[in-house]
Amino acid sequence: MTTRLKPITETSWLVIGDTEEIRIGLLTEIRDRYVLMAAGKKQQFLNRKEVNKYFAEDVFSNTIEATDTPVSKDYYINGYPVDFDCPNEVVLKGNPLPLFSKKLSSDVYYCAGHYCINFPKNWMPGYCPKLSTLEAYGYTGPYKTDVEMRAALTKHRKEKK
Repeated sequence: MTTRLKPITETSWLVIGDTEEIRIGLLTEIRDRYVLMAAGKKQQFLNRKEVNKYFAEDVFSNTIEATDTPVSKDYYINGYPVDFDCPNEVVLKGNPLPLFSKKLSSDVYYCAGHYCINFPKNWMPGYCPKLSTLEAYGYTGPYKTDVEMRAALTKHRKEKK
């Protein structure tokens, strides 16, 4: 069996078997050591030589180029950013929030943009949270940028104390 690495970041790779459908695990470099997470187990290696010995081949010279990864586009609902590719805009009568679903047939709705969510212990940031979360805990927003939301979050936290 040929084992290949597909880069995710500069220090982490998807470990793939003979075909891209056979995913073995995740290999990560942490402080010049390597950790393999596969089949629910964690395996640690001191260096690349140990990783190659484990796979019985030089996996670092057998990488798949990440050029086939689709280019991420920015999506917006009513001017608010969305963290999901190809969101389906949803309009609920009486609800002014910028809503979307991840599937056309879904009845789970998410809110585009940044929010301050009033959890019992503290105000917390939220990016594209579920509508049910906002309704359950209370919120302020939406905000178009993280900076706007963080400013409001600081104000809310001071008021709560």
